[in-house]
Amino acid sequence: MKKPLLILYGSVTGNAEYCAEEAARHARLRGYDPTLESMACTDVGVLSLYHNLLLITSTYGDGDPPDGCEDFVRALVDQFVPLDHLTFAVFALGDSAYEHFCKCGRDLDSALEKNGARRLTPIVECDTDFDTPFDGWIGTVLNGLAIDHLEQL
Repeated sequence: MKKPLLILYGSVTGNAEYCAEEAARHARLRGYDPTLESMACTDVGVLSLYHNLLLITSTYGDGDPPDGCEDFVRALVDQFVPLDHLTFAVFALGDSAYEHFCKCGRDLDSALEKNGARRLTPIVECDTDFDTPFDGWIGTVLNGLAIDHLEQL
């Protein structure tokens, strides 16, 4: 039986979406059944349906969420959403030329923890050259999920 995995992304230029698609591809190879969704098209209520979450997001302009993702981010950051059943990892993309580098990813990482979710790995923040950090992150995260899954058996 394949293990369900939610992969949410917020993308401005397409880089976060590309990383999310790659995360889903890697997850399938490891026996997961990933659900890939844009934060722009989903509600925080979907988090109650999963036990594992990978969240990949960029930051736009002066620390803002990607276009269309504002409602999801605001709901998670400003409201209490009970998430003590959820394990998560965040991959944040940004441009270090901006003062609020990777702010959206940081905000979501903090909000998930504040709402009771358990962080699987520390947030990874990367600049415009994201390929190598992403490869390391997805390998670490999927290995961690596999160990976590075995411990729960």
